[in-house]
Amino acid sequence: MIALERAVLASFSDRAPCKSKVRRPPSEDALAEAERLRGTGTSCSATAARVVIDLSHHAAVADRLWTAPTPEEDHVE
Repeated sequence: MIALERAVLASFSDRAPCKSKVRRPPSEDALAEAERLRGTGTSCSATAARVVIDLSHHAAVADRLWTAPTPEEDHVE
């Protein structure tokens, strides 16, 4: 216990605490990139105009993992 106490006390410092992060508004470049990613601007490319993501495979795997396997399923290879 003494070694643990010494290790904890040794980690303390008399230095000033860390400065908190300065909250700055997003730059013009950041706002333009966010607009591009959302596709709300006028420069939306034709290939990214409509993106469809099919999550049916993910949902099927998640459903299978949600329940415990039965003994019959456990021995199937």
